[in-house]
Amino acid sequence: MTEQAGKRPNLRYVVVAVAVCLMACGTMGLPNAYGVFYTPMSDALGAGRGAVTMHMSISNLIIGLFTPIVARSLAHGHKMRNVLMVATALVLVSGVAIAFAPNTLIMDVAAVVRGVGFAAVAMFVITLYIGNWFQKGRGTITGIALSGSGIGSAIASPIVTACIERFGYQTAYLGFVAFTVLTILPVMLFCPLTPEEVGLKPYGADEVDEDEKGAKQASDDLGLKLVLLSPTFVVLVVFVLAIVLITTLSGHMASLAQDYGYSAQVGALLLSASMVGNVVSKFALGAIADKIGAFRACVCSLVTTFVGLLLILLNLGGQTSLLVSGFLYGTSFSIGSLGISLLTRYIFGDDQYAEAYSTISLVTSLASAMGVTAAGLAYDLTGSYAAPIIAGIALVGIAGGCLVYLRWRVTTRPWEKRAQA
Repeated sequence: MTEQAGKRPNLRYVVVAVAVCLMACGTMGLPNAYGVFYTPMSDALGAGRGAVTMHMSISNLIIGLFTPIVARSLAHGHKMRNVLMVATALVLVSGVAIAFAPNTLIMDVAAVVRGVGFAAVAMFVITLYIGNWFQKGRGTITGIALSGSGIGSAIASPIVTACIERFGYQTAYLGFVAFTVLTILPVMLFCPLTPEEVGLKPYGADEVDEDEKGAKQASDDLGLKLVLLSPTFVVLVVFVLAIVLITTLSGHMASLAQDYGYSAQVGALLLSASMVGNVVSKFALGAIADKIGAFRACVCSLVTTFVGLLLILLNLGGQTSLLVSGFLYGTSFSIGSLGISLLTRYIFGDDQYAEAYSTISLVTSLASAMGVTAAGLAYDLTGSYAAPIIAGIALVGIAGGCLVYLRWRVTTRPWEKRAQA
C-alpha cells in the first residue's frame, strides 16, 4: 500500500473489489443459471429448445462484436460511468422485452439490445478494473472477484427454479433482470476505472522493489508482440474457442438431469453444483497461478473438467454421483474466465491486454453463440445430451494440446518479443 494513501484508500480498494465481485455475480453468474428458463420458455412458446436458446446465442454474439467498441470508446476518453449508465438501461429494457416476448422472433430482436448492454458490464470490463486497480497478487484477486459469477449461479439456480414454479417464468425473469441491474450500480456509482482518477496507485505498486519488478516481468509478462495472425495468437484463439464451448454445456445441465430421469429441482441442484465448482476452482486457480504460473494452473483445471464430463457421460447412478460430476465439470469455468484472462495478460503484457482481450472476447462470444444453440439442436435431433458431452471431452483434449503448444512457443521464440523502449 502507498504511504501517501494512508488508511482511507485501503477502504477504496476493498470497495472496488467488492463492487466488481457483485457485478460479476450479476452479469456473469446469473447468465450461467439461465438454463433453468429454457424448458419453461420452450413449453410456453411452443418452440424447440434450439429455437429458444437462439436468443441467448445472439446476445453472446453481440457482446463479442461490441466489446472491442467498448474498449476503443474507453481508450478515446469516454467516462466509464456514462458507459455503464447506457449499458444498464439497455439491459433493463431488453430484459423486460424478453420476459414478455410472445414468440422467439421478438426474443431474438431484444437479445441484440441485451448484447450491446452486456458488452460494457461483463468479463472484459471486470478484468480491466482488476488489472488497473491491483498489481500485487493479481491472480488471486481476479479469482476472488470472478468467483462472484459462480456464487450468483449457485444461489440463483434453485431460487429461480422455485420462482418459476410458483410465479411463472415471466415474473421470475423480471426478478432476474432487476437483480442484474442492482449489481451494476455499485461499480457505476463508486468505482472509477483507474485508481489514478482518485489520486491512488494500483494496490501493491509501491511494495515491489526493482529486483522484484524484474522477476515479475520475466515470469508474468512475456510482452510478445500482438500480431493477430501469428501462430501464438491463433492457437490461443483455438484454446479459447475450445474452453468456452465446453462451458456452454452448463446452460443445459438442468435439462440434462431431467433427461436422466431426475426432477427439475435436482436439475437445479446439478447446475448449482457446477457453479460451486466454478467458485472453488476460481479461488484455487488464481492462487495457483500466482505460485506456479497460469499455464500449469490451467492444466490442473483441464484435468478436473475431463473427469467431470466423463462421469456425467457414464451416469454411474445416484444423485450424489451426478452432483459430484457437476462440481468437477464446473471447474472449466475457472479457465473460461480467469485462465483466459491470465494467459492473455501473461503472453502479451499489460500494455496490450485491452486490445488482445477485447479481440478474444469476440471469439468467446462466437463460441458461446455456437455452443448453447448447438447443444440444444443436438438434443432436438438425437433426444439425448450424449453427443454434446462427448464433444466436450474431445474439446478438453484440443485445449490441452493448445496449452502444450503455447507453452513451447512462448518459451522458445524470443524474437517475438516486443521491442523494448
